[in-house]
Amino acid sequence: MDDGKSIKDFENMVEYESSIEDARTRAEQHIMDVWYQEAHLTCESIGVDWDDRANVDELGYKSKEFFNAIWHASTEILPALEVQVVIDGKNDCYVTTGSSGYVEFGMQPPVGLSLPIKCWIHTHPFGAAYFSSVDWKTVNIWKSLMQEAYVLGGVEHYGYWNNSQPNLLMIRYLDENGLETFRGQVQPEREEE
Repeated sequence: MDDGKSIKDFENMVEYESSIEDARTRAEQHIMDVWYQEAHLTCESIGVDWDDRANVDELGYKSKEFFNAIWHASTEILPALEVQVVIDGKNDCYVTTGSSGYVEFGMQPPVGLSLPIKCWIHTHPFGAAYFSSVDWKTVNIWKSLMQEAYVLGGVEHYGYWNNSQPNLLMIRYLDENGLETFRGQVQPEREEE
């Protein structure tokens, strides 16, 4: 075994991990900056002081700019890694990044998060907006404490879920001519656990 090659491989791995951690920090900050800007614009447009933002139903988290910032972070700042954003009951924003196919808060729980969750947004950076079995499990666990959720599968391609129809994800498509279409994804029947 060539110890020199093993050491170089290890050094390359450490350098790669360090660059990914830097990218995670930049991605999270990018999303927070855009959310803050969009939330402030919403407050200003409706005449609500920033300190009273908890009283606003939708505080900038449904804007095209915010969705685009999340998608950009997931696919451009990061190398196609999932991102999740939670807007809590006080309209505070929490962001974390994951792997190419999974994201959670894990060892960094969102300290200070207030229930109910107004919105959970996450990405599928491989380009498909749908709920996986893990996503369905997440909304089933949280549906009584979560108002709505989005899964982003591309620029202007997303799925929308709300707790008034907890077994349905409406998926939006936009074709090259700008034609908008929707299709539904119904939650599969669950087996008893």
